[in-house]
Amino acid sequence: MTEVQMVVIAGAFIVAGIAKGAIGIGLPPIAIGLMTLALPLGDALAIMTIPTITTNIFQAFYGGRLLALLRRFGTMAGAAVVGVIAAAVTLGKLGSAGTIGWLGLLMVLYSLLALFAWRPVMPRAAEPWANPVIGLASGAVAGLTGMAAVPFLPYMQSLQITKNDLIQGLGILFLFITGALAVALVQQNIFDTANTIGGVAAIAPTFLGVWIGQKVRHAASPETFRKIFLYGMLALGLHMARGLL
Repeated sequence: MTEVQMVVIAGAFIVAGIAKGAIGIGLPPIAIGLMTLALPLGDALAIMTIPTITTNIFQAFYGGRLLALLRRFGTMAGAAVVGVIAAAVTLGKLGSAGTIGWLGLLMVLYSLLALFAWRPVMPRAAEPWANPVIGLASGAVAGLTGMAAVPFLPYMQSLQITKNDLIQGLGILFLFITGALAVALVQQNIFDTANTIGGVAAIAPTFLGVWIGQKVRHAASPETFRKIFLYGMLALGLHMARGLL
């Protein structure tokens, strides 16, 4: 791994950690998007896995509502794991060059949905059937592209759920999906010594970024920072999606 690549990795996780600390989401898409400027997508996915799992463990357990949220969203988490593994096994090698454009397109879609604040309301009565459907679809998308955000993140935002439960619930779902992605990456022999060491080394800049993001969240308007983050993700997604043209 070259010095330039190491600098890119460190910078990517500082920036992604800032987003995670400030608004609770954005670590994988930002880190993957920035790392692919200097690394193959497969290596970026492998490096992303370890710091993402580490931060999501904290997010999933912090809040004191773990068991209650597992009862509510357990079917979504389980279906997402099935979707990840099924897609990774049947649809091709995770991290292949052809998925970069689709990953960018998903980032664009997610950014536009969030920027225009589309907030449909999903009634609680629909969750028993909607949770596993959304989970399976989200897992399939993540299994193909490595990005865990669409469609479950907009869906979660449509539920009647408190802010704290939303953040902890997202942590739980991210943890299950990222864990399944790690299994898929191991099965496809994408991990090697270099990107495993890179993933462990990325924990420090990630938590530095999280700490900075928490400071920014207290000093500035979260909505202002959220828009800056989303516009940045939109621009990066458009750049990556050019390969589909």
